[in-house]
Amino acid sequence: MEECMAKDPWRVWDKDKGYGEIFYKRAVHELSEMESSRAVAKHVAKFVKKNDMILDAGCGGGHYLVSLDRFLKVPFHYHGIDATARYIALAKKAFGSDLNINPLRKSCVFQQGDVFNLKLRDRYADVVMCNNVLLHLPSVEKPIRELWRVSRKFLIIRTLIGKTAFRIKQINRPEQYNDDGEPNNFHFFNIYSEEYVLKLVHHLRGVKKYRLFEDKDYKPERIGSSNYKDGKRPHDLTVIVNGMQVNNYIIQPWKFLIIEK
Repeated sequence: MEECMAKDPWRVWDKDKGYGEIFYKRAVHELSEMESSRAVAKHVAKFVKKNDMILDAGCGGGHYLVSLDRFLKVPFHYHGIDATARYIALAKKAFGSDLNINPLRKSCVFQQGDVFNLKLRDRYADVVMCNNVLLHLPSVEKPIRELWRVSRKFLIIRTLIGKTAFRIKQINRPEQYNDDGEPNNFHFFNIYSEEYVLKLVHHLRGVKKYRLFEDKDYKPERIGSSNYKDGKRPHDLTVIVNGMQVNNYIIQPWKFLIIEK
């Protein structure tokens, strides 16, 4: 599976060591929680029941688990999946110590896996969460179907959804292009329209109800370079400009999509 995934030019995350280190530092409390991590944990806490399984698709270095540990008040099981092998290794390192044990967390598994083809049975997890992932994929229709397939009760997605859709390729260093003018080194930063996303939702089977709403659950002062005291800030760090979250030149319409079976 790793060999297959490596052939896709947009899968660049194993190449950028800095992102993994940031995720790891969040997981071991050397950096503060992401505001989005707090926000999604609050939503999960509304739905999770005693001994539910939570699937974290695109778990990174396990940094979302920090917020789940803090906000969830019932026993739960956790399964983190990410396509990037390095992130999974860092997550196992972060949560392999007794220092990180939460008595309410009954099990904790990290596994490499692809959101386009999850090697999990139908209705595997009571709550499935997928945060800050879909914008970086070349397409979202199959991933959303897969996430819905393995969910038993709720699917919680956080991604960029606006009134208009934009297909964005963010060029990574070194800046290189092929003879057709296409970049050789990039990752996606896509914004999908509400109309398109809701069309995908309406094609899912067994939807009881859904909500699509703006993520306003963050404190602006916690977003930006103030969280990186050592000066090692990401090159595409999100900042607040006139009350809006901005990444380089992109205004980010972050929204939550919560679907119930």
